[in-house]
This record gives sequence, C-alpha cells and structure tokens, in this order.
Amino acid sequence: MQPSDGSYSRLAQIPDLQLTRNEPLARHTRFGIGGPASLFAAARTEPAFIEALKLLRRCEVRHFVIGSGSNLLVADSGFPGVVLTYTGEAITVEGRQLRVQAGASLQSLVDCAISRGCKGLENMTGIPGQVGAAIYGNAGAYGSSMSDFVREVRYFDGETVRTLSRDGCLFRYRSSIFKQRKDWLILSAVLEFEPGDHAELVARAAEILATRNAKYPPDMRCAGSIFKNLILAELPERVQAMIPAGVVKGGKVPAAWFLDVTGVKGMRSEGIHVAEYHANLIYNAGGGTARGARQVIGELKRRVLDRFGIELEEEIQYVGFDSRLPGLDTLESTLPAIDAIIAGISGEDLAWKPAPDRWSISEVLQHLAHCEQHCFVRRAQDMISASEPAIVPYDVDAFTPADWGFNGDGRAALARLRDLRRGILDILETQPAAAGERAGVHPGLGRITLAELLNDWAFHDLGHVRQIAEIVRSRRYHPHMGPFRTLYKVNP
Repeated sequence: MQPSDGSYSRLAQIPDLQLTRNEPLARHTRFGIGGPASLFAAARTEPAFIEALKLLRRCEVRHFVIGSGSNLLVADSGFPGVVLTYTGEAITVEGRQLRVQAGASLQSLVDCAISRGCKGLENMTGIPGQVGAAIYGNAGAYGSSMSDFVREVRYFDGETVRTLSRDGCLFRYRSSIFKQRKDWLILSAVLEFEPGDHAELVARAAEILATRNAKYPPDMRCAGSIFKNLILAELPERVQAMIPAGVVKGGKVPAAWFLDVTGVKGMRSEGIHVAEYHANLIYNAGGGTARGARQVIGELKRRVLDRFGIELEEEIQYVGFDSRLPGLDTLESTLPAIDAIIAGISGEDLAWKPAPDRWSISEVLQHLAHCEQHCFVRRAQDMISASEPAIVPYDVDAFTPADWGFNGDGRAALARLRDLRRGILDILETQPAAAGERAGVHPGLGRITLAELLNDWAFHDLGHVRQIAEIVRSRRYHPHMGPFRTLYKVNP
C-alpha cells in the first residue's frame, strides 16, 4: 500500500533519514525520465537505512530501493510508494583490501584503488552508479568484473545483517544472488586486489575514460548499454555460424552487433533516439518519455527476435510500470499498426467496400478518428480533470461524413487518429493506477470508470484497426498466392 500519514510520521522520527514528498524521480535517473515517488527517503547511515526498511516492511508499505538511478527506467506515472536510497559512502583502506559502503560511487572506489596501487578497477573508470548496484549487477568492463575483486558482502535480509563470501554471491555475467533475492539489500563489501604500478594504472584509467566519454558523453541522458551482451556458447548453433569471428570477445557477442545488423542506428521515437554510432545505446535527446523509451526498446528486441530468433535481455531495470492504468499496452501497440497502414494503404484499398451498401475503408477510418476524439479522448480527459463528469452519448447515426471533418480523406483521418492517440497516451502515462477509479456518468450506462473506458477502448482497437489491416493484407497478397490460396478463407 501507499505510505499513510502514520507511516510518514514514523519514518520522520528516524535519525539521518531525509524525506521528500512527491519527489520527481527524473531527478534521480540518468535518463532524466520518471514521474514522482509518493515519498523519497534518503538514509545517510546504515542504521537509518535498516530501520527504515524494517518499518516499511512491518507496515506493508510499498517500497523500492535505488542507488544513483544510472540503470533505471522509471514510469511516467512514477512510483506509488516509498523510494529509498542509501548514501553511506565511506571507504576504508586495509592493505590491499578496501572496505566500502554500498552508497559510495563506483568512481570514488576506482579512484581510491588507483591511488593505493590496487590493480583491476581502473578498467571500470567512468562507469556511473553506486558500489552496491555494481555488486548487485556484477558490473564490469574491458575484461574485469566486480566479482573479480569482491571478498565478502554484508547485507540485510529483512531480519538481520549477514555476510556472504564471494562464492556465496553466486556471481555470473551481469548477475548475482542479489538479483535473485531482491529482498536482500547490500550494505557494504570488502574487495581485494593485486598490486599494480600507480603510474600505469593512472594512464590506463585516463585512456579508458577518454574512450567511455566519447561513447557515452557525461551529459548524455542515457543508461549506457541497454542490452546485455550474449555468451557465444549459449547461442543456437545456426546463430553462432552467422557471427564473424572478429566480433567475439572473451566468449561474448556484443548485443550491438545483432542490433546493427537489423539497421536500428539512428532510430527515433519522439525524444528517444538510438545513437547513430552505437546500436546498443538509446538516450533521451530532450522531451523523452518512459513510454517512448519502452517502445524503442520493444522495437529493438522485436527486430533481433525476428531476424535471429533470440531475445535480448535488458541491463536496465523498470520501476513503476506495474502500477500503470489498464489497457495502455494494447492502446500503445496500435500505433505501429496505424503507421504501417498509413504507409501501405492504396487508393484502391481506401475505396474498397465489402458490399455496395456498406462503408468503404476510407469512411470507416474517418468514423474511427471522429469516434477516437469524442468517445475516447474527450471522455478520458474529462474523467481526469473533473469529478464524475457527464458523459455525452455518441450516436453513430447522428453524424454524416461531412461531420467527420476529413473531406473524404481516409489516410488523413488515420493520421489524425494516431496523433490523438499519442497525445492522450502521454497524459494517461503520467496518471497513477489509482486514477482508474475516477469516473463519469453516462445517461444510459450509468457510472463508468476510467479503467473500464480504457479496457473498452483496447477491446475496440483489437477489432477495428486490426480488421482494417487484415483487409488490406488480404486484398494485397491473397489474390497472388497461387496454389496456397485454396488453403485460406478470407472473409473480411
């Protein structure tokens, strides 16, 4: 459940815990994207962090723990609960061992190791994020991973503080036991290193930082690589045979190679761009939304799956997307279908009628765009902005083609439908799931909630828009299928 005034007041009594209501999470992610958390809590000390966790679990308050947000994509509607972060950043040197709190930045740990002549972490120069998150995801670069150096990890399991050895952490490529047991929260760790020449470590770090900054400029709003690289030995043999030997490094195939083959570089969706020079890098160029980022990520995954039959796995984590309003995924999925119809529909398709006394496809599209505005967009906006607004009934027979306002242009009507949909989705994505209970009153149907409207419109989409796509498909290809044609029955 969301934090109540009672849980807030109890949290406020914990020393060294700073609380902020309705804190925009865009301020705490590298993407610069994300709606507000109901409550943002920053613990400066380990006791404050543990006490806050115990209280939140005891009170059954929904919560999520973050580091510096370098690998997060937060929903536009935010997170309806408490977002907790631990900022303890002390680093203690004990010979070739460094004891570090989870809230320290990874870069500060790298700098400390280099200054003490500890070899290995210089390869991670410039990687953003906190040490706790780096251990959680077994971060690494240029042949080094956190698992190479971790000796032990202290963590809170919800009841008490425990310690795990390196073997107990079950490190794998970009993974650890802490990804499996998300209720185990890392507090600190001891890392152990081989000695190295200080001057060589400094030079190596400078070289890597220059390379990283060229690929991921410090002011770029991105989360680094979006997808994990793939382990060659785990790929199907037919896929292994497609990969040039020079692409494989350390037994891994860069996800960027698969993406590059599918031609995604430079792809754009509103403010979200795929880099022109790196297919596994997407960034917020300005005005980007979590919805747009998810759409781009989904399209990249779809292309690789279609081409190679393998599914890329994200390195980033998603926050708050399980609290979205219902039906949004379906309503969003219609947009690519609309774009495809606009690009492929012909004048003959638009003029086609299933029977002389029926509407043409062009007329259906004009009606759908008119209906989108009056039956969906206007009603949704009214429910969000007013309390129990009156819902004006929509009578199809009351409107003529002249009322639709498209001068008989079905393609223009479809483009208008797409733009209306994008606009209302931008608004709906910022609304918490609780907004689904808002409602309007229909004179014939009674009280209708926003959630019911969204589900109705998603159902509506699956019928009309996809039926039109099927009609176009059957008109375009079915007559030319040769002997295969007898195997299919087309009944639009």
